[in-house]
Amino acid sequence: MRRFALALPLCLIALPALPQSAADPVVTTNNAMTAAPGEWLGETPHFVLMGTVSGQVLDIQMPDIAAAEGVASFAGKREYRQKEGGFDYIDFEVALEAVIGGVERKFEVEFENADFASQTLPATLALDASEFPEGARSNAEIELEWEVGGQTVNAEVAGWAGEFVLAKDEGTPDDMGLSGDGMIGGFAKAELNGETWVLSFTVPVAEYEIDD
Repeated sequence: MRRFALALPLCLIALPALPQSAADPVVTTNNAMTAAPGEWLGETPHFVLMGTVSGQVLDIQMPDIAAAEGVASFAGKREYRQKEGGFDYIDFEVALEAVIGGVERKFEVEFENADFASQTLPATLALDASEFPEGARSNAEIELEWEVGGQTVNAEVAGWAGEFVLAKDEGTPDDMGLSGDGMIGGFAKAELNGETWVLSFTVPVAEYEIDD
């Protein structure tokens, strides 16, 4: 009995929380989806990214950015390239900065085409590794950046295969015909070297730039 009485308090000692690691899955709170979406999630500004990138497991479910926790910024940017008589619309970015799991994190997804303005929406584009591909094709690049547990995650991966649906792309042209406002929305399924991810987004555009 005496040995039992001495041992019992040891069972009540709380173990310290394990430190976070860069290898831990990145998961938002109150996730409702048990599987990745199979199509664009619609007009409401949102960012849903599920899958694996550079070994990092991601389950980012923000189906309504206005109601999502920890969002510091969420914005899109268009990029144009000058040509004779005007500009080609060659690129756009979707960027999210948010605190997830107590860590400040940055996600950026970029899509390229020879001229997105030539597409009739909704447009289904095949993903490939070409830069600024022509026709119904797009390049996709995804970037992750944060620091946790004394380790830095800084991955930038391009060359994905798969499919991208450009569902929405609206804005107000300026006097050069370029737009730094409005909304872009779409859905992507991507695969590379055994890793896959799915993204649905609708993002407000905050700016544009002209490629040098």
